[in-house]
Amino acid sequence: MADPQDNSDKKAVKETIETFEQLTTPIKAAADALNILVKESESLNKNFGLARSRIVEMQKAIADSARGVISLGGKISDATATIEKIAAGSRRNLIANEETVAQLYAANKVLSIDAQTLVEKFGSVGYEASQIGENLQESIRKVQGLGLNASVIMKDVANNMEVMNRFQFEGGVQGLTKMAAQASMLRFDMKQTFDLANRVLNPEGAIEIASAFQRLGVSVGNLADPFALMNQSITDPSGLQNSLAEVAKTFTYFDEETKSFKINPQGVLTLKALEDQTHVSATEMSKMGLAAAELDRRLSDVSLAGLKFENEDDKQYLANIAKMGKGGKYEVELKDGTKKELQNLNQEEFDELIEQQKNAPKTMEDIAKSQLNVMEEVAYNTKATLDALLYGTMSNQPTLTNLEGVGNVSRNISREYSRNTADYTENAREKTTDIMRDVAKLFEEKESGKISSKKFEESLEKFVKKIEDEGTGTGKRMLDDVIKSVVQGTQKSKGGSAVERKLQDTFKMYSGNKTLTEMIGNADQNPTSNNPVKGSLLTRQTNMTNPPTSRTQMTRQMSSQVDFGGTITIKVDAPPGVSEQQFKTYFESEEFKKKIYEYYNQKAKELEKP
Repeated sequence: MADPQDNSDKKAVKETIETFEQLTTPIKAAADALNILVKESESLNKNFGLARSRIVEMQKAIADSARGVISLGGKISDATATIEKIAAGSRRNLIANEETVAQLYAANKVLSIDAQTLVEKFGSVGYEASQIGENLQESIRKVQGLGLNASVIMKDVANNMEVMNRFQFEGGVQGLTKMAAQASMLRFDMKQTFDLANRVLNPEGAIEIASAFQRLGVSVGNLADPFALMNQSITDPSGLQNSLAEVAKTFTYFDEETKSFKINPQGVLTLKALEDQTHVSATEMSKMGLAAAELDRRLSDVSLAGLKFENEDDKQYLANIAKMGKGGKYEVELKDGTKKELQNLNQEEFDELIEQQKNAPKTMEDIAKSQLNVMEEVAYNTKATLDALLYGTMSNQPTLTNLEGVGNVSRNISREYSRNTADYTENAREKTTDIMRDVAKLFEEKESGKISSKKFEESLEKFVKKIEDEGTGTGKRMLDDVIKSVVQGTQKSKGGSAVERKLQDTFKMYSGNKTLTEMIGNADQNPTSNNPVKGSLLTRQTNMTNPPTSRTQMTRQMSSQVDFGGTITIKVDAPPGVSEQQFKTYFESEEFKKKIYEYYNQKAKELEKP
């Protein structure tokens, strides 16, 4: 069977090679990046249910977020999806920044909780999406400082976030995290604590539960005092959980033979009776009691070492990373692989262990990256760097704005053309209905003998000619509608891009419902205007006219084919006595052709000037 690690490395190496191959075709890579960026923004815009007013903002947000997501093994589509989920979770069309996107994508990788769920849960207790990453990082630092599994505990925090609206936790999310960490150390389901707290939120419930603890001889903490119990359930659920742990721990003992902690017979009965009265699971209480007793023993061994601790968390950390050795003593493994009992640990060795904890990854992104193997991290970082360059290059403001401008103009032209041609179907139906009705009548008259064969053929030819004429007229109208739609669509574009402004300036002399013929007429009447119609194939004919100065001058018109393409019709007034052959010889000379070509080029350059 193939080693999954080998397959992962091979895939990473292949991806790295493919990334570097992009460098050999930078233009194609940039074009592909722009195409992807446009598609992703279109998808995001569709999910937001917006028009296109924020499309450039979306494109920049996706481009900025790509690097953080790709460096963790994702794709640019994952960046888009994360932005979508953040917006969905917040119930707003919120376009998150790259930091928030990277943090929540990493949280999904580490905790297996998607961005939408995190935003919804944190939002339900008053936290914005931009605050989630910071709170998760603070919580992770707290959990790691205790030597506990951050991924497991943060899942518990996320799944129990709604309790923050019913109970008070010192430090907000950090307070809930502390309680979740405590429950994890004690192997206890903290929902049991919340269920108990809910039952004692009112005086009646508090009196009933406190009386049950009193009858069973339990007097730990505030459990037997109804009003103190009610207050603690609201303001300090973590303290209530501690009290339950102390109760459960009183029923445990250490079995020297098996080197394990057990619940004594009296404890089994008492915890079952407590379950009947308080609905706190006897099974959960048993697990918590055993875990609490074991933790106390580890902490006792740590105290015997006589070490100096900066804070209580460091002591907890040392106790939590220790495990029982063969002799029943708790021990830790040092950096060199040596195992040493907690009670014999010296300060230098302890400081080395604490240093390892301080160097552990603290952010969601760092934790996610620490789960990658070497080749995966190299591959993803390499691709993230190149993609950041490509998306950064193609997401500059002028490029995106002008690209959107081209799209705006194209859409407006299409809409105007659709509006201008809305009656095509009805017109075609009416015209063909009339013609075919007359044709059918003609055939009926022929069959009934009302008209002769000759008359039939003549009439049929007229119908064919009529159909041809209708086709010519329809074709001309279609061309007119195209030109008209281009002009109208350009003028209705509301964007502020340079492309739109230039096109609007180009077509500003046209408005209303001008036909192609009218537009060409305008072009002839405005010979110096920057006119898109003038100089086109539709107006290739050039007239050069000199008004006659006397009645004796004669006019000759000639048409000659020239080498540079096209047919030019020239009208020239010349003095009497000049023969037609003399004109023809001069017009076909290379010198004359050259002069015409130079004139044509000069005029073309003048028309191109803004």
